[in-house]
Amino acid sequence: MARKRTTVPTKPNDARARRSVEAMRAAFLELIEIKPLDDILLRDITDAAGLSYATFFRRFASKEDLLIDIARGEVRNLMELSRQAILNKTSEGGKGMCEYVQNRRNLWKGLLTGGATSAMREEFIRAAQHMVDVRGRVNPAIPLDLAAGFTASGIFEIFAWWMRQPDDYPVGNVNKMFDALIVNAIGRPLDLALD
Repeated sequence: MARKRTTVPTKPNDARARRSVEAMRAAFLELIEIKPLDDILLRDITDAAGLSYATFFRRFASKEDLLIDIARGEVRNLMELSRQAILNKTSEGGKGMCEYVQNRRNLWKGLLTGGATSAMREEFIRAAQHMVDVRGRVNPAIPLDLAAGFTASGIFEIFAWWMRQPDDYPVGNVNKMFDALIVNAIGRPLDLALD
């Protein structure tokens, strides 16, 4: 029978702890490029990072916690690229986002089609809400909470759908979908006469 966990992972608060976390993130990202997510063991991560097994559990409770930690950074980067795309309002607006995901396709496939799907959806919404809170809304005619949720859900659905397609699915097609479904809907000024 497994013993109940008696310690809670901590956030890194010194340089050595931050280096350990960064080493685990980097090792995980390298491993996901060569192995399916389900085949990556904690021992693989700690060995690749050059850290002890116990060090992993000082920072994370599970492989999924590490994955969510990585996902937060990835989603923040992607949402910032989406904001730039919406503000630019060009036909190539989502190109940077699409290239970002394509260059990290194995990671994004694992994040959007594997066991982290619900956590990713929540992270997209959280990141969009944070972005709106910090940077303001792109289109004042759309209520703030609706714009954030709609944008996050739309981007999530587009990229999750894309990750379920064959690896050679044209990136330009995804960019066109992003422009049609997100940029045109959120990025252009609307004159909504709401009562």
